[in-house]
Amino acid sequence: MNWLKNFLAKLKSREPNSHELLENFTPRAKQTIFFANEEALRLNHNFIGTEHILLGLVKLGNGVAGNVLIKLGLNLEKVRTEVEKINGRGPDQKITFTLPFTPRAKEVFKLVRNDAKPPHHTYIGPEHLLLGILLEDKGVAAMVLKNFKVNIKQMREEILKEITPIFPGDDAPEKQG
Repeated sequence: MNWLKNFLAKLKSREPNSHELLENFTPRAKQTIFFANEEALRLNHNFIGTEHILLGLVKLGNGVAGNVLIKLGLNLEKVRTEVEKINGRGPDQKITFTLPFTPRAKEVFKLVRNDAKPPHHTYIGPEHLLLGILLEDKGVAAMVLKNFKVNIKQMREEILKEITPIFPGDDAPEKQG
């Protein structure tokens, strides 16, 4: 996990408010952002956008978000290809640093904190990042999902069903008396 600590330290130095942006992120959510940075570098992009966060989620490949993406038939190669169709590749140059977030990526983080996370969750996991991407419907990630004919509403409902606990008595019929 030293690689993750190093990444987060570099991110903080390049993106001054990154500590606030990634506050309450689980280790797997932070790993998703690390993978997003890797994918952006792989495409020679000099930013982390919503598309890179989506790629990071697919690359992570497990948990609620990973399972939902796998059920939809999305894999890393398919999503990479679609991102390249939309955004292309950056110029051939060797970029080896931690990249800044685009305004849309920052909007995903804001949506996660305000709207995408159930009220009883005190943490932000990969599933919340995917919910944020679904709410931020103008970024490249949203375009990629639409190009794959993903039903955004259905996907959101499936994620919420997986992460929302059912407490005893929730599904019991109300007593009439």
